[in-house]
Amino acid sequence: MEIYRGLNKYKFRILVVLLLTFGNALGELFLPKLMSLVIDKGVAYGDTQYILRVGLLMIVVVILTVTCRASAAYHSSKTTMAFSRDLRYKLFKKINYLSFDDVEHFSISSLITRTTDDVNQVEQMVLMALRPLIRGPLMFIGGLIMALSTNLKLSVILPITIPFIAVGLYIILKMGLPYFPILQKRLDKINELFRRRLTGLRVIRAFSRDDLEEEIFDNANEKYREMATKVNKLLINMRPLLTIILNLALVLVMYFGAKLIDIRELGVGELMAYIQYITQVLTAMIMMSFLLNLIPRTLASMDRISEVLDYNRTKTGGKEKLNDEIYEIRGENISFGYPDAHRKVLNNISFDVKKGETLGIIGGTGSGKTTLLRLILQFYEPGYGELFVNGKDIRNINNYYMREEISYVPQDLFFFSKSIRNNMKYAKKDASDSEINKSLDYAKTRDFLGEDALCDNMTRGGVNFSGGQRQRLSIARALTRDASVYIFDDSFSALDYKTDYELRMSLKDFISNKIVIIVAQRVATILNADKILVLEDGEVAGYGTHEDLMKNNEVYREIAISQGQDYEE
Repeated sequence: MEIYRGLNKYKFRILVVLLLTFGNALGELFLPKLMSLVIDKGVAYGDTQYILRVGLLMIVVVILTVTCRASAAYHSSKTTMAFSRDLRYKLFKKINYLSFDDVEHFSISSLITRTTDDVNQVEQMVLMALRPLIRGPLMFIGGLIMALSTNLKLSVILPITIPFIAVGLYIILKMGLPYFPILQKRLDKINELFRRRLTGLRVIRAFSRDDLEEEIFDNANEKYREMATKVNKLLINMRPLLTIILNLALVLVMYFGAKLIDIRELGVGELMAYIQYITQVLTAMIMMSFLLNLIPRTLASMDRISEVLDYNRTKTGGKEKLNDEIYEIRGENISFGYPDAHRKVLNNISFDVKKGETLGIIGGTGSGKTTLLRLILQFYEPGYGELFVNGKDIRNINNYYMREEISYVPQDLFFFSKSIRNNMKYAKKDASDSEINKSLDYAKTRDFLGEDALCDNMTRGGVNFSGGQRQRLSIARALTRDASVYIFDDSFSALDYKTDYELRMSLKDFISNKIVIIVAQRVATILNADKILVLEDGEVAGYGTHEDLMKNNEVYREIAISQGQDYEE
């Protein structure tokens, strides 16, 4: 399991913690014995020198014990923090390369919970395991040995009390184990509702559905409360029971110890030492029982983390590199359907676009336009048919090298909560201010941006700009990268016709020697494209130039006429 392999990296430091914890336990077990010697051989006989010698030894033992304990705490904390850091990084790295379908398989809210709450739970358990959970058995075994060596008759109390604690521990584990996976899933649901509320805020407010969202969240929150209450009741009820057992054991020890002192089979110092040893034994058991309460929840968290780390992600692309810029993209009878979909989104799609050419793609909603772009971007692989890049099957091309040659303007625009400069640098991390300003000029952003606007901040998603402004900023970001393929996914839809025309004319020279693929709703946007692919219900309804399609393709002609294009028979 990946989690255990992560701990193996710190095995030397873990060994140091074990040795320091062992030293700490020895010191704590040795101190009651020294105290009994002070009382029975020093105080009882008024031997001051003996008291001073043993007392000095006790001080040395205390110093060593405290040093071992503090050092163990330091190294265990450092190891745990490093381990949890590595675990979070592994999770992030794995999630970072999951496909869109893989993310939906887990759900975004669940992945967030696994990366935060579940990792924190494992972190706490590792921290406890490196010290208290190791120290507990050491103190239990050591205290038991010292108690037996101090007085065997009094130790008859241990077989009476230990089974009660053991039974209580078994009950906790057996009853609590099924609850924790359910508890984590209900926490996932709460996170999902929070995310939905925040991301869908505008829609919820627009339709006045705040009350409905509150009702749904209250229901999920109540279910989480009920399960958490069951778990906490189970844990809380065990605490007083175990404390009662400990105190009853101490009462019995003092009662029978007093009788043994009366018949001179036990010294006062030995009784005090024995009380401390039996307290250490029973306290160690109680401590282990409380720590073992964490095990069911930690196991549930570990399973959820391992489910992500061990997940066989959907891979796209291969190992082959692109040695040249992309000069041709060709599709032959491409078919594709999303997992669990009832029908194919694309069916027998063929097209070809070369360097210096523009391919326009048009069609109704749900015709498969964006899906075709996702195949070119290697977000998915074609189910059937072939998609060639520079004559090579796209399935064999490494997606890193493929995407390095593509600059993409997505349909769903997204910007980070950073400056305009930093948002533009997502396309090219070493882009200079002059390159960024050039891209902003080509994208016709100067009517709403000043000349020194690179330091202006964008809110998350760019909501401090209008839809048309965001589209132009997204186009500017794409132009910042010197790519061989530029893909525009319905990137002009929010622009008025005048701005649309001016922007396309501005881009004409900039991308004249590139492959350009434009998905559009407007015929005017792709009017001058070298080739136009018309899609209808995932199939090719037409393919050719604007003039040819106007003459020979009814679907395209209807779209064009509905948008005011002139047609003469």
